[in-house]
Amino acid sequence: MSKITILVNLGTPDQPFEKEVRTYLREFLSDKYVIRLPRIFWLTLLNLVILRTRPKKSAELYRKVWTKWGSPLLFHTYAQTGHLRNLAESTKEDTYFDTAMRYGNPSIKKILYKSIDNGYTDITILPMFPQYSTTTTLSIFELIKSIIRKDKIFFENVRICAVNDFHDNNLYIDSCASKIRTTQQRIGKPDKLLFSFHGIPQSYICEDEPYQTQCLVTASLIAKKLNLHETQFEVAFQSRFGKAEWIKPYLSSRLEELPKEGIHNIHVFCPGFSSDCLETIDEIGRESKEEFFEHGGKSFEFIPCLNSEDSFINALMDIQKKADIKIL
Repeated sequence: MSKITILVNLGTPDQPFEKEVRTYLREFLSDKYVIRLPRIFWLTLLNLVILRTRPKKSAELYRKVWTKWGSPLLFHTYAQTGHLRNLAESTKEDTYFDTAMRYGNPSIKKILYKSIDNGYTDITILPMFPQYSTTTTLSIFELIKSIIRKDKIFFENVRICAVNDFHDNNLYIDSCASKIRTTQQRIGKPDKLLFSFHGIPQSYICEDEPYQTQCLVTASLIAKKLNLHETQFEVAFQSRFGKAEWIKPYLSSRLEELPKEGIHNIHVFCPGFSSDCLETIDEIGRESKEEFFEHGGKSFEFIPCLNSEDSFINALMDIQKKADIKIL
């Protein structure tokens, strides 16, 4: 077997404590694809202000979601990898699977070198972001290219390709719809279903940044599978950071406005997150729920991410076969 597919997710601190969170945030917030302010200004602000104050608060939040297996994001990504290995074995697929993180551990560099040392010469990179963004997917691709440039000889005779996005993959859409449908069969339908995606600054939107458009396409396709009228669902964006304008509507604003519009029972699903993590478990499952109730909401249901749903594992197996970006 010479083929390997590496599932790449965003990343996580090694531990939910201030020191480890500071290390993680330093790497994450130093990425020029994530923060596009002038480098000297931003790095000075980051090191002299943000990294002295934010890690303590973030560590407290991470401790709220930490499990006996560690970070939820890392745990779920490892679980997805394990299920894909089992599926490949049962279906006699000639592909092995592994896990890497864009920031933190296990690092992309470590897993790439390990893969090649183990004899894999045909490598597929599967970013676990259904919707392409320069802040996530492109950042992963550019990091891999920089690793290759620094050690060209080691990467001789190696083929590396990647999945660009899977925002409209039919199996992925089916899996999302099935997850929502199963929840609603158990607890009933809401007044409105909200699709919440991670936001990005409005200034990032351009011809090379299809993220917002792909989010809207994903939501529309899921809604179509569920036979929802346009009044029965909407899209919002969460996790705004800083004072700049981000893509709208903001989830926080809609949580405040919906009860005033007579919408008191909502379900929230996050199609852009392949695995539950701090942004879904705490930000949506706790903060958003509290905010909705504070403004008059009566019922709030967070529908967990796809995680290791059988239908999603089958979708990932299909998606990784359709890698369409050549990195090396």
